[in-house]
Amino acid sequence: MNPEWRSRLKKDPGIPNLFPYKDKILHQVEEKKRLKEEEALRRREESRSSNAKTVISGNTTTPDDADVGEDLLDETMEDPAPTDSSNPLAALLASATARAVEYEEVLGSEGDDGAMDSDNSASDIDLEASSIDFSGPHDPSRRAFDKVYKTILSSSDIILYVLDARDPNGTRSRDIEREITAADSGSKRLILVINKVDLVPPPVLKSWLKYLRRYWPTLPLRASNPAPNARTFDHKSLTVKGTSETLLRALKTYAHGKQLKRSTTVGVIGYPNVGKSSVINALASCLGGGGAARARSTACPVGAEAGITTAMREVKLDNKLKLLDSPGIVFPAAPELEVQTSKETKKDEQARLILLNAVPPKQISDPIPAITLLLSRLSTSQASLENLLTHYGIPPLVAGVKGDVTTDFLVQVARKRGRLGKGGVPNLTAAAMTVITDWRDGRIQGWVDAPSVEEEWGTSDQKEVVKQWAEEFRLEGLWGNGGRGGKVDEGGDEVMKE
Repeated sequence: MNPEWRSRLKKDPGIPNLFPYKDKILHQVEEKKRLKEEEALRRREESRSSNAKTVISGNTTTPDDADVGEDLLDETMEDPAPTDSSNPLAALLASATARAVEYEEVLGSEGDDGAMDSDNSASDIDLEASSIDFSGPHDPSRRAFDKVYKTILSSSDIILYVLDARDPNGTRSRDIEREITAADSGSKRLILVINKVDLVPPPVLKSWLKYLRRYWPTLPLRASNPAPNARTFDHKSLTVKGTSETLLRALKTYAHGKQLKRSTTVGVIGYPNVGKSSVINALASCLGGGGAARARSTACPVGAEAGITTAMREVKLDNKLKLLDSPGIVFPAAPELEVQTSKETKKDEQARLILLNAVPPKQISDPIPAITLLLSRLSTSQASLENLLTHYGIPPLVAGVKGDVTTDFLVQVARKRGRLGKGGVPNLTAAAMTVITDWRDGRIQGWVDAPSVEEEWGTSDQKEVVKQWAEEFRLEGLWGNGGRGGKVDEGGDEVMKE
C-alpha cells in the first residue's frame, strides 16, 4: 500500500466550535434523525401487521371469495379513493382486513363450542386457573399444562406428589389427591414426598411426617444439595444419597410385587419449584454406572427459578421402572385454605404464591406484598424474626403507619445491599426482590408448623389404606427395611433419629 496515497473525497469539517448556534443545530439534527427512525419503525410495523392480515385472509379464501376479491381489486384499481392516492393497495388491504375479522369471529365461535365439548369430556376435577399468568411469550399455556397433568395421571401407576418442607399444606391439594385415588377404580398409588427437608429443623419435619402419614404414605427427601450460603439444619441420616435410595427401593418393591409385564410408570407432580426434576435426577443417580449414572443424574434440567420444566419428560431407569416429569401447576388449594383465599384479594393470593416460589421472578410485578406476608409469618416466632434481622445486619424494625414495618425493613435492606436509585433513594422493589431470592434459596429461615393431629379428622378406612399401601412399598421403617435408621412407635408413627 502506498503510504503517500490520499483519498480524493473531502472530509466534512463539521460545524466550527466557535459557531454560536452549534448546540442548537446539533440538537435539531439529532431530533430529525430520531423522528426519521421512529417513522421508519412505524412503517415497518404497519407493513408487518398488514402482511400478516393478508396471509390470514389468503389462507381462508374460498373460490367464491377469490372472485369477490378480484372484483374488489378491479374496482379499487379503476376508481381509487381520493384519500388513498398515495397507496393504491389501501383498499385491497382494507377488504382483506374485513374478511380476516369475519374469519376470526367464525373461528372464535367454533373454538368456544370446541372448548365446551372438551370441558364436558374432561376429568371431573376442576383445575383452578391461577390468578397469575405464568405463561410467557414462549411458554406453554395453562391449558397445555393441565393436559400434561391429565396425561401423566392416566399413564402412571404411582404418583409422587412432591411438597415443600417449609409449607407442605400450602403446596398440597386434597382435590388432586382424591382425583388420583379415584382414577382407574382406585388402582393407582399415591406417595407424598416432602422435599427440601434440610430447610426445616428435625422437630418440625417429624411433626409434618406424623401429620401427613395419617392420610397417605409419606417419605422425607433431600433431592439436591442446598444453594450457596443457605441456612440448613443437620438431619444426620437424611442425606441426599440415603433418602433417594429409600424412595427408589420403595418404588422397586412395589414394581416387583405387582409382576407387571410392562414397566411400572411413576409420575411426578407438584407446584412449581418444589423440586420435581431434582427428585427424578436423584433417583436416577442411585443406579450407579459411572458416566451413564452422571448422564442420568442430569436427565431433567433444573434451576432455582420456577418454570424450568415446560413439557412432559420421560426418564427410563431400567426395564421395570420409568419416571415422568411434569411442569409445575398451581393446583386447587387445600380445604382449610379455600375459605381464606376466597376472601383474599388478587394481590394477597399473588403474595402467597410468591412465597411458595411458584412465580418466576420475571413475572413478579409487585413483590412488596409478599414481603409483608413473610414478615407477618416470621413475627409469630421471635427467634425467626431475629434470625432475619441478623442475616441482613439491621436493627429492630420500627412500625410505621397502622403498624406497618415492611417499609422500614425494605429501606434498611436497600441501604445494606446497595439497592439505591438516583440521589441515594432506596429502591424498595429491588430490595424486595433481593429478600425473595434469599427466601427462595434458603438463606432466610422460616417454615409453617404442622396442624395438631387431634384437630384433624382421620377415618378408619383412611388408616387402613395407608397401612395397606405402606406394606406394598415396605415403608415400615424410615429406610423401608423394617426399622433400620428409624423405629416405629406404638401408634404406628415413625420416630426419627436425632
